[in-house]
Amino acid sequence: MEENLRDAMAEAVRGSIFLMSGNIISTAILSINSILLARLLGPDRYGLYSLSLALFSLLVVFSDMGIPPFLMRTMALLRGDERAKEIASFTVRISLSLSLLLSLIGVAIAEPYSSYVLRRPDLCNYVRLAAIAIPFVTVCNLSSSILLGLGMSERSSTVPLFQSTSKFLVSTTLVLSGLGIFGAVFGHLSGYIVAAIASLLLVRGFLSRRASGSLSSMLSYSLPLHLSSIIAIAVNQYTTLLLSSFTDFEIGNYYAAATFSSVLGVVTSSISPSLLSTFSRTLEGGIERMFKLSVKYSSLLIVPITVSLMIFSVDFVKIFFGDKYILTPFYLSLFLLSYLLVGIGSLSIGPLLGSLGRTKVILIISSFGASIFLPLSYLLTNIYGITGIIIAQIFSSIASTSLSLLILRDFRASIDIKSSIKVYVASIVSAVPVIAIGHFLISPLRIILLPLYFLLYISLIPLILLEQADLEFLREVLSRIKLIGRIADLILSYERKIMELSSRP
Repeated sequence: MEENLRDAMAEAVRGSIFLMSGNIISTAILSINSILLARLLGPDRYGLYSLSLALFSLLVVFSDMGIPPFLMRTMALLRGDERAKEIASFTVRISLSLSLLLSLIGVAIAEPYSSYVLRRPDLCNYVRLAAIAIPFVTVCNLSSSILLGLGMSERSSTVPLFQSTSKFLVSTTLVLSGLGIFGAVFGHLSGYIVAAIASLLLVRGFLSRRASGSLSSMLSYSLPLHLSSIIAIAVNQYTTLLLSSFTDFEIGNYYAAATFSSVLGVVTSSISPSLLSTFSRTLEGGIERMFKLSVKYSSLLIVPITVSLMIFSVDFVKIFFGDKYILTPFYLSLFLLSYLLVGIGSLSIGPLLGSLGRTKVILIISSFGASIFLPLSYLLTNIYGITGIIIAQIFSSIASTSLSLLILRDFRASIDIKSSIKVYVASIVSAVPVIAIGHFLISPLRIILLPLYFLLYISLIPLILLEQADLEFLREVLSRIKLIGRIADLILSYERKIMELSSRP
């Protein structure tokens, strides 16, 4: 069983790295695309372009219905079983039918939506054009889920790359050709069309002409996840309402901090899907052990990155946003505190419950978190301003994670609290000399100390946490990945020497 666990964990690590690489590169491409479009279109037309995508963004949420996680779990559970192809085909047809319906609704209501909601009737055709992309988004999401469920993360990571690259090339070319808002919206549509075609080619061998499955089983799994997403959207809208009472300066600093913290969100969002697939593979035995390993290894990565961003928050903000965002470093540090909960399982709990089919429990946890945030944010905002909103988010995350841990006791899953404490200690202790030296340097020059922080961390972690078996496992997994294999080998060799030196009498 231990060998199977190692294989499953290796797949999770490998999958996370591939997804992370794909997401980071695609996010960078889309960011460059947004900057170029903003410059080429100008503030007025760029604002109209953004409004043209509003209905599309709303309908995409309803087209998801929580179906991609269901499909990913099914493919992971039925690997090597011919029924997997039939269920995949059934799921794709149901989901695609729903997205086509929503796309038609979007096209039909584009005119009244543009006139009465956006109050810009001249955007009607652009809103229609954007709505056509909804089925293609669905194809991309479902294809990625199939590939992740089958352990083909390297293929899945190419889907967002196809989308971002195509969007960048088409939209910038058309806008430069003088097509303005139409060129930008058509580029948005083209990106998803190209990605959908490419993703269908990637999964064509895992679908069959015959489709079979249970609609009730699919919906009983997916609907609670969909309702959780709707709760998250409602909470975000409520947060926007609270923010509206503050000055533009404070709101700008808040969103700057939120935007920068989302960089770490790209990393965490790459790990969760891989864990869902991995946990689903280990349901027959070893899932409790797998849960502990997932918390341990995700903490080893996320906690030091989070601490480093907090240490150098002032420097990062000055580099990327300039000197005017004086409140952003403080807001950013508060935002990042929630990511430290990875050490007590915040990143692993959702995938574990999803693999067990307990999506109703996920809905309960989401509802509980929202019930904490809504009244607490209102109270704290009146006392501490925007800071109160972020504090309420932190307390909501802590409450949700605590409830999750209590629920997991029924499934005999728990965290290795000693390992997590050691990761926290290594991350914080490594920060002490960096902060001390940083006092003698001006910002943003202090950023040159970032490599020193990670050097101290990778020097300390083998002394207090990692064992020889951990290093061998990481070497075995990471050596297979060409992107980071050599760098990982250097780091692991260095940590082995540290471990050997510390063990000498």
